[in-house]
Amino acid sequence: MVSLSMPPSKQENNKEAKLLQEIIAIVLIGLGLLILLALISFDKNDLELFCKPPNDPPVNFIGVAGAYVAGTLAWAFGLGSFLIPLVMVLGGIGMLFSARVDYPWKALWFLLLLLSGCALLQLGQPLLGPLADFGRMAYAGGYMGHFFNDLVFAAAMGPVGSGIAMGITYLVSFILLFEVRPVEIAQRLAGWVRVWWEARQQAKLEAADPIERLEIEQKKIQRAARQLEKELAKKGMVEKEPKSMREAGPASRPAPKIFDATVKPAVEEHEPAAAPEKKPAPPHPQAKPKSSEPLEIAPTESYENYQLPGVDLLLANTTEVVAGGKEEMEHNSQLLVDTLKQFEIDVTPGDITKGATITRYEVYPAAGVRVERISSLEKNLARALKAERVNILAPIPGKDTVGIEVPNRQKVMIVLRDLLESGQWRNLRARLPIALGKDVYGSVLMADLADMPHLLIAGTTGSGKSVCINCILLSLLYRFSPDDLRIILVDPKVVELQVYNQLPHLVVPVVTDPKKVLVALRWVINEMEKRYRIMARTGVRNIAAYNQQAHDKRQKEKLDLDKELESGESGPEAPDLLSIDPSEEEPLPDRLPYIVVIIDELADLMQTSPADVELAIARLSAKARAAGIHLIIATQTPRAQVITGVIKTNVPCRIAFQVPSALDSRVILDENGAENLLGKGDLLYLPPGSAKLVRAQGAYVSEEEVTRVVNFISKQCRPAYENEIHAKLKRTGAEEEEVSDEDKELILKCLEVVRQEKRASTSLLQRRLRIGYSRASWVTDWMEQKGIVGPKDGAKDREVLMDLDQTDIESLLE
Repeated sequence: MVSLSMPPSKQENNKEAKLLQEIIAIVLIGLGLLILLALISFDKNDLELFCKPPNDPPVNFIGVAGAYVAGTLAWAFGLGSFLIPLVMVLGGIGMLFSARVDYPWKALWFLLLLLSGCALLQLGQPLLGPLADFGRMAYAGGYMGHFFNDLVFAAAMGPVGSGIAMGITYLVSFILLFEVRPVEIAQRLAGWVRVWWEARQQAKLEAADPIERLEIEQKKIQRAARQLEKELAKKGMVEKEPKSMREAGPASRPAPKIFDATVKPAVEEHEPAAAPEKKPAPPHPQAKPKSSEPLEIAPTESYENYQLPGVDLLLANTTEVVAGGKEEMEHNSQLLVDTLKQFEIDVTPGDITKGATITRYEVYPAAGVRVERISSLEKNLARALKAERVNILAPIPGKDTVGIEVPNRQKVMIVLRDLLESGQWRNLRARLPIALGKDVYGSVLMADLADMPHLLIAGTTGSGKSVCINCILLSLLYRFSPDDLRIILVDPKVVELQVYNQLPHLVVPVVTDPKKVLVALRWVINEMEKRYRIMARTGVRNIAAYNQQAHDKRQKEKLDLDKELESGESGPEAPDLLSIDPSEEEPLPDRLPYIVVIIDELADLMQTSPADVELAIARLSAKARAAGIHLIIATQTPRAQVITGVIKTNVPCRIAFQVPSALDSRVILDENGAENLLGKGDLLYLPPGSAKLVRAQGAYVSEEEVTRVVNFISKQCRPAYENEIHAKLKRTGAEEEEVSDEDKELILKCLEVVRQEKRASTSLLQRRLRIGYSRASWVTDWMEQKGIVGPKDGAKDREVLMDLDQTDIESLLE
């Protein structure tokens, strides 16, 4: 068997050579460190040649020998002297790990590196500044640098040529000496930078929210796709299909259509208007005076012959609708597309819908286009279209398009009569239907107040808020008699709702004093609790089931009576589903009418007694739906202090007219948009149980129309107010408000505090009982009315006028 191993003598020689190389490497590293320390601590005064007498002891770290070695190197090579120890240390380290070193060539490369480095230092001496004065020698590159640069290369080639030649020599000798590869070094550096960048992006991706994470991943995919396309293009393998698909993308969209919602369809124009359901007219209708308050009040009134008003009392729409304008709309659509392309947003035109107030232009964004970029160009699009303002829906809810709503130059009026004569109104199956207007697509916008079940309306002065309230009231009056609907109107501004004071539907006259509003709201709360007790006794869950049960009972009694009259015999008595329970004091009514409470200006009430008003509205809005009681709240100052979080939570359905700022819009709708409305009936409607806003134009009804309808109704019957609440509202002073059981308990606690302290003040009651200012002030005013304490005297405590120790406190509350 032949051995392939190296002969023993050769192995020993290699080991000896390796050992010698390691010894030389260690010696080089040691000498390099000594020379480096000598150069660092070099001082010219250590040498007798430059200073007599020299430093004793020498400053140099290596002593006199180090001073002479450093001085010699500084004279010969200047700053280039530092290359010698550095190369010795690096070369020694390299010799420790390398297999074999070619010493003659390494020495040659080192010499070239040293001389070219000195020449470069000498060439750049003016740029080195204080560093050039190493050891206070004359030349930065030593006499060697002076010779090769100043006397040889610079004299022959000039400074630029000398620098290029010496620089190339320096780089080549460096590469040959240390055996490095510049390309490999660059690739490694690039790899390190790439790894660092990927780690940084991964950390950013983990810290980002889901939307940003999705965008980052989408950008990665797009970059990878572009890189793949480039590689395929280089190889000539680019497929034609993706390009054709990209070209066919916009063409695959449906052809844009133009819908003019302001023009009535031919079918609807010739469709006969159905007459409202009428009952026989009363034989002698009684006319009512036109004063602001009714002169006569009927405690009980029969509405058996009540007649609903006809649509002929309302004004017909005389606005001339001009069809056409197709070229202008197409021009505007193309102008929008061109404007977006100027901002590098590629879109395709979509459908165009012309409404009564605005025209909606739809566009299809290209793949990869963020709709937020289109939303940010609202002002630029308004400038391009020369429009007052535009509103951008990005995207349109339920569609894959972005909608740009532009105001029409000529607006079309929508009157209430158009809505009440429409087929949608006649076919609407709703318990409390109300007509609001028309949306941007021309559809009649109607709602069921029973499903809302409460409504919040907000908008600035002149935006259409009061007209909307009038439309809602007339919608209810066109459907319900006083037997089926009762209304409470709160009008702190006094002038808005006074025209309705003659209605027989009113529970009380229009409430205009903010201090009396709480009395009306407390009556509604008591009525709600009363209705819940009635429904609990009859085993039903809501007002609709109760009224249906009462209707079925009356029908059954009528059939039984007819049978008895035909047979002449009295059959078994039918069970009375709504019979009066002897254990109960309250008789059961034949039916329960709906109650609608309309508050025209909430801000004024919240300034008077915010805590009590908010509590009353919260109780009603949370529980009143099943009892058939519904709230409509309006305000022209939609601030967070007025529309509180409690009110917003319990009143989910909103109508927003034009508001001054986006902050007000967020208070009403929880999002922007109402600040871009145009006023005069332009609204955003938030339907019940939906987060989708509907842009619409509210219907218009004039004061003359309201007056004609109210006069027609008031001539048939007189108002029948609720005696209990009407009597309370007539009281003045402290008797205006009902003292509830909860208030009585608070008053007793306050009187006990006054009895103990022998003094009275609002701040005292606040501190002792930990109650709010409004409650403490109310109790203080009550005690002043009762003569318990004296009037307010500046900042002093009120005088206690009654000896509470000798007084029966319970008798004061009676």
